[in-house]
Amino acid sequence: MTHTLHDTSLTFSVDPEHGALRSTIFGLFFAIWIVGYAVFNLLIPNQGLNLIAGLIGFGLAALVVSRLIEPYLRKNWPSGRVLQITADYVRLARRDHVQVEIKAHEPMSILLWQFKIKHRRNRVPAGWSVLACALEQDDFYLPVYTLASPEQSQALAEKAHFAGLISDKDLKSRDIRQDTLRVTGEQRRLRLAESHRWADGAELTLPDFEQFLARLRTQFPQWMPLDR
Repeated sequence: MTHTLHDTSLTFSVDPEHGALRSTIFGLFFAIWIVGYAVFNLLIPNQGLNLIAGLIGFGLAALVVSRLIEPYLRKNWPSGRVLQITADYVRLARRDHVQVEIKAHEPMSILLWQFKIKHRRNRVPAGWSVLACALEQDDFYLPVYTLASPEQSQALAEKAHFAGLISDKDLKSRDIRQDTLRVTGEQRRLRLAESHRWADGAELTLPDFEQFLARLRTQFPQWMPLDR
């Protein structure tokens, strides 16, 4: 979604691959595969399981879904959830129902963190990163995130400080020093924010995530994490 930082308000569509979209694509893939198998099984007679018909049906389903159905649905079937930022608030809403709202004129915390995906997850290759931002106010969290390749993650890290999420094992292996106590406290806050992201986080495209951060940096410089 295209905006400029001079807009009085910004609205971003979130969750580009929402659950209903993924389920529909998955279901249509198998439906086309079955139909394709049935058709080619008639055209290419075979005793028992027709592997050739199965392979052709699979290829046909993959082609139709990836080239036609999936791009159309992505473009025309939004999740219905939006991220809004104005001079007065930042909020997540679903079809006029406000899910969480952060008031712009009251103290808040802005948390930035990242972690690498070690194993491939559906559409996300191993080695990519989750980069996340959560606004916290009075124990309410507004978490958003994006997915980025190693190159994209490096470029974004040059614009803002994303603390690395440390595993419990790595954290416990550190020496007991004052620095460790500070890191432990920071990690505790980030892990709580990550639990909210996992449960209710809103996914943004990388360009929208970058623009959202730029707006936060302009509108709330006093709450942005310091580079260190």
